[in-house]
Amino acid sequence: MTANQRASTTMIWLKQFTTSTFTSLNSKIDRIDFLRRNKKIIAVASVLWIALLIGSHFVFNALATSRLDDFFASGAAAVERLAEESGPALLDDEVLGLSRKVADFTQEQEAVFTAILNHESRIMAHSNPDLLNRPHTPLDGSANLRSVGEVSIDGGRMADGLAVTTFTREITFSGVKIGTVIFGIPQAKLQALRSGLTIYRVMTLLLATLAAVGGVFLMDRRGAVKPPVPSAASDLDRMDGSKIGPYRLREKIAQGGMAELYMADYVRRDGFKRAMAVKRVLPHLAENQDFINMFIREARLAALLQHPNIVQIFDFGKLQNAYFIAMEYIDGMNLGQIMARLRSGLQVNMAMFIAIKISLGLDYSHKRKDDESGKPLGIVHRDISPQNILVSYQGEVKISDFGISKANTEPSLTQAGVIKGKLSYLSPEQALGQPVDHQSDVYAMGLVIYEILTARRVYQFDTDIEAIRTIPEMVIDPINQIRSDIPEGLNRIIMKCLEKDKQSRYADARELHDDLIRLKAELQIPYDASDLSTFMRKTFEHA
Repeated sequence: MTANQRASTTMIWLKQFTTSTFTSLNSKIDRIDFLRRNKKIIAVASVLWIALLIGSHFVFNALATSRLDDFFASGAAAVERLAEESGPALLDDEVLGLSRKVADFTQEQEAVFTAILNHESRIMAHSNPDLLNRPHTPLDGSANLRSVGEVSIDGGRMADGLAVTTFTREITFSGVKIGTVIFGIPQAKLQALRSGLTIYRVMTLLLATLAAVGGVFLMDRRGAVKPPVPSAASDLDRMDGSKIGPYRLREKIAQGGMAELYMADYVRRDGFKRAMAVKRVLPHLAENQDFINMFIREARLAALLQHPNIVQIFDFGKLQNAYFIAMEYIDGMNLGQIMARLRSGLQVNMAMFIAIKISLGLDYSHKRKDDESGKPLGIVHRDISPQNILVSYQGEVKISDFGISKANTEPSLTQAGVIKGKLSYLSPEQALGQPVDHQSDVYAMGLVIYEILTARRVYQFDTDIEAIRTIPEMVIDPINQIRSDIPEGLNRIIMKCLEKDKQSRYADARELHDDLIRLKAELQIPYDASDLSTFMRKTFEHA
C-alpha cells in the first residue's frame, strides 16, 4: 500500500469514526427527555463554559505574572529607599543609626535578614547583631532572577538551608560606590504568589460549571431570572481597596507598624472634591482592642485642636471593621525628610521661623480647655520630633500625630515605667519614666531646633536602658560651639529649652515663643511664610 493510499484510508476511517460516534451520542441524548429538549441550550452553555475556562486561564496567568512583577517592584522600591536613606549615615559611620534603619526595615518588610555593607563588603549593620564587622557571605547556589533598575534580585540558600530571595542595591555617593544594601525574604512567598491563584482557578471551574448547569435548568423551566436587588446601602457607605466612605484613596504616603497613610480625595455626590489625608489601621490590628482604643483616643484628642499650626482632623469612623482618621492634607514634607535631603543645617532665620510656629501650636494644645467645664485638658504631645513637624510648599508649619499624647480627660493606656516617644527626643523625666507635662514638649522642641540648625541629632540610642542611663546625665554642648554663626541669644534660648532641671527650663511654650519673637526683632529678621514657601519650592522643585 502506498503512502497516499494509507493516508486516504486513515481519513475515511476517521470520518466514519467521528460520524458513528456523533450518531451514537445523539441517539443516547435523544433517549433522555431533558437533554433532548435542551440540545441547543446545552450546546451554547458548553461553548460558553469552554470559552470561560480558556479566558480564565489567560486571565489568571496574567494576574500571576502581574502579582510577581508587583512583588519584585515593591521589594526593589524598598531596597532603593533604604539605600538612599542609609547613604549619609554610612558616610559618617553612624553604626547606631544604620542599625535602627535595619531593624525598622526588617520589621516593615518581614525580612529574614537585612544588611548594610561598606565598600569592602564588610557588614556595618545587620538584623543579626552577631554578624557585625564580618565579611558578607553570598548565598549558596545564588542565581539571578531578574533586575529592576539598579536592583539585583537573586535566589539562593542561606547557611541554615533556608531558600530566600534577595534584593541588592549599591549605595553610591557622587557616582562612587560606598556600600551595598541587601535584604532577603523566604522563597516561600514567591511560591505562594505563583501557586496562590490555584484555588481561584478551581473555584472558577466549579462556578462556571454550576452556572452552566443552573442556566440550562432555568431555561428548561422557562423561569424568568430576576435581576439582583440593589443594596440599600449608599455607595458612600461601602469600603473597598480604593475607597473608604466618601474618601477615594489615591496614593499611599507612608506606612508604619500600626497604620497606613493615604493621600485621598473627599468626594461628595454634588461633585465637590477636596484633597485629604486618610490614616487607616492595618487590617491585622483591627481586633487589637488596646491599639484601637489608642487610635480612637488620638482621633478624639486631635479633633479638639483647631489651630493653624496643628494638622486638623475632619472625620473619624469605622467601616467594615477598619478604623480610619480623615485629616487635612499638607502638600509638603516633614522636617526629617527636609534634613535628609539637605544634609546640612537650616539657615538661622528659617529655623527661628519654624520654631516660632511650632511653639505657637504647642502652646495652644497645652492650654486647650474643655468646652463644657472650662477646665484645662492638659494635653502633652510627647512625640515632638522632625518627623512630626510638617512644612508645606505654601510656607505653613504644622504639628502632626498626637498618637501617644496624654490628656487629663483621657484614661492612661500606658503601663507604669513604659517609655512613650522616640528615644532620641525624650526629656530627662520621660527617660526616667516619671510623670510628664508640657515642659517635656519644650525640651523636645530644644532638641529639634538644635538638630535642624546643626544637622546633627543630639541623642542616638538603640535601647530604653541606654536612654535612661544617658539622657538625665549627658552634658549637651552649647550649639554655638558646633556652629559659630549661631547668635548668642538663640544659643541661650535653645540651651534653656534643654535644661535637665525643669525649674530652669521655659515654664511653657508661650514663654519660648515670646523669647524667639523678641530675638527675631532684635536681629531684625523679616523672614515669613512667603520666604519659607519660596525655599521649599525652589529647593525641592515643586511645580
